Amino acid sequence: MEQLMGASPENQASNPTQLKPMHPPTLRLFLDLCARLPQEAVTRELIETFFSEANWYFAVLEKHYFEKLYTSWSALSSHLMAGGQPGGLPPDLLHFPALIFQVLAVALQFSPLDLPCLQSLGVDDFASRDRLSGDFSERGVAIRRIIETNEPTLTTVQCDLMRALWLKNTSRGREAWHVLGAGIRMAQELGIHKQSKIFQNPQSPLEDTLSQLWYDEYKRRLWIKLYSWDSHMAFSLGWPRTINSSDCTIVPPLDRDIPADPSTTVPMALFPYEPPSSFTPHLFQYTVCQQIHEAMSLGAHKQHPENYTLVETLHHRILSLLSALPPVHRPVNPDRSWDLTHIIIPKQRQQIATAAHSFLMALHRPHSKIRVASRNAAIEAALSTLDAQEILSDLMATRYYSIYALSVYTVEAAIFLSVTILEHPPSDPVMVHRIQRTLEKAIYRLELAQDRVSLAKSGLHVLKMCYSRMQPPQVQGMHGIAARPSQGLVGISGEPVGTVLSNESVVGSRMPEFGTGVDNAVMFDDITVSNFDIESWVQQMNEMNGLL
Repeated sequence: MEQLMGASPENQASNPTQLKPMHPPTLRLFLDLCARLPQEAVTRELIETFFSEANWYFAVLEKHYFEKLYTSWSALSSHLMAGGQPGGLPPDLLHFPALIFQVLAVALQFSPLDLPCLQSLGVDDFASRDRLSGDFSERGVAIRRIIETNEPTLTTVQCDLMRALWLKNTSRGREAWHVLGAGIRMAQELGIHKQSKIFQNPQSPLEDTLSQLWYDEYKRRLWIKLYSWDSHMAFSLGWPRTINSSDCTIVPPLDRDIPADPSTTVPMALFPYEPPSSFTPHLFQYTVCQQIHEAMSLGAHKQHPENYTLVETLHHRILSLLSALPPVHRPVNPDRSWDLTHIIIPKQRQQIATAAHSFLMALHRPHSKIRVASRNAAIEAALSTLDAQEILSDLMATRYYSIYALSVYTVEAAIFLSVTILEHPPSDPVMVHRIQRTLEKAIYRLELAQDRVSLAKSGLHVLKMCYSRMQPPQVQGMHGIAARPSQGLVGISGEPVGTVLSNESVVGSRMPEFGTGVDNAVMFDDITVSNFDIESWVQQMNEMNGLL
């Protein structure tokens, strides 16, 4: 059996405890679930789809180590199907089919309907694609449940992270948060939040040490993804953090891709002549999330902070981080020389811009009610977030409109922007026009996503109601939104809220309206509370107005 696994570090168990043989009924159930994996050609096509279409954005897995486990699992599965026992195998490998199912589930969420393997899976529309995606994800969960071990492994952590990703993409954020928390606890039990010490053993080949160093790099990348998701959900949605930064001692990962052969490459920073790293956005997000932890620990995310200068300090720190990015990934005036050969880089620039500006909006939002400087900064950050999301949506195929991550930033920024300017109308006509065009683009994107993303649908209702209130009285409640932003009128300085915006070329169905009891000032108070949860608030607003 050891020959099936190989002897490299990445094929060893994260925990040295070995499994006992399964009871026959459990083994049969396990094998039955494994047998429900698609045929090899289909599985491979979906795995490649995941790594080419999704993993650049989420960076949950590293292809080199995934493929190592996949090769070992393929050999092991033949042994098991022939009647062998899984006793004595690393739990990492035994949990791997659960991870495969989660990868296939997410891959389907990103798959175009003309992907060749979908025909063999009986998928002919988005509804059947999404149903099969859900089936795959549930099979992965089922495998995790029947394996009789409580020993955490890197694979089980990744299973939870992939399951949380799938749940987020289906607008099940609260469930995703709980699953993420379980994955974090397993990772902490494994100790990957603590920096390892790796030395060259005089009796071991250099290649083994290099492999160990890169494997440690791999574990640190997994940890910062857990850290980033935990921080972002806490700060953006007002939920508690699972991770305490003071418990973490890891050194940040290198900003370079893991090589095809780690045993022959020394881990070191990129040279200027080398191709750019695809990991830059994820390191940037991690650095932003470290600022989130500082902000929350010192109370900068709460109204009436003891020291408001901390908010200003964090704001300038984010701008400095943007300026310090490698030129190829810099959102403003980037080096575009690699764009044609590395097609994800233009998308990653907008991913970086979204991470930076959505944080700035969330940082200033609680202070927007009483501090004009914060209100202006939050408005500008919301506009920049929406601009980045518009560019990103133009760079990505329409099938990506079903992805939660591409809706939640738009919903949050657009609703903050619309509610804020209802309560505090801008006096600058140029700003009014910019806001109008930006909101129309946001509405259009959410209309494309609403059929498969519940948050997009519910957020769209509230956003349209806010937009309706911005119109002159004669057009309120009479029109829809243009398919593309109109060239529209500009607002007039000092006019009442009802005439902040006007729209000369709107089409579509009747605009929804708020109930008479919904006041602009009350909405503004709601969105500027310290622990504002956009999903819950949107749900409540729709229920109040009888739209759900």
